[in-house]
Amino acid sequence: MKQPIRNVVFDLGGVLVDLEMEQVREAFRAIGMPRMADLMDPCYPAEVNERMESGAIDFHAACDEMRRIDRRPEVTDRQIYDVYAAFLARIDPEKLRAIDRLRAGGIRTYILSNTNPAAFEIIRNLFAAQGRRMEDAFDGIGLSFRMKLLKPSPAIFERLLTEYGIRPEESLYIDDGARNTATAESLGFNVFCLPTNGHFEAVTDALLQQP
Repeated sequence: MKQPIRNVVFDLGGVLVDLEMEQVREAFRAIGMPRMADLMDPCYPAEVNERMESGAIDFHAACDEMRRIDRRPEVTDRQIYDVYAAFLARIDPEKLRAIDRLRAGGIRTYILSNTNPAAFEIIRNLFAAQGRRMEDAFDGIGLSFRMKLLKPSPAIFERLLTEYGIRPEESLYIDDGARNTATAESLGFNVFCLPTNGHFEAVTDALLQQP
């Protein structure tokens, strides 16, 4: 018999937070960083983004590397931060209400995301703009730069399971990256691969009808 879902694990960018891929690429080009524009991938970070999101380098060191990549030493850390702010566009209030309904129904909620310190600060501000604290909306928050692991590696999913004592067969994982959901499924998670910036409310609300 299939186990009831007791936990829902969300990705951030493209799932909870709407992404503006063309906007971020245009913003990098506007400050003279076309090579960085081409490196942007919300699901599978590469090169400098990979090192930043895995916690190998901090945001300032990443900015130094970006400046070297595009040979634009005059670009400031703040300008690059503002580019990431253009990337992380908004949080649909209905998604937050769906999370509230899950928690009111006794289902625990978690985050597992490839992200970096600057992006996470921006996301926290998006929550705050809606009168929310992220810590109040989730039972656990797993971030790649803190865990020093990246999706789609199985190790980051295994760390989440261990740290929060959850069982994959009782958990639904929602991500917009097919390789990420494939890894989660191989570990026993129930999965839902969401189109980027899509809506998951019908899926999560269905969980509240479980026997």
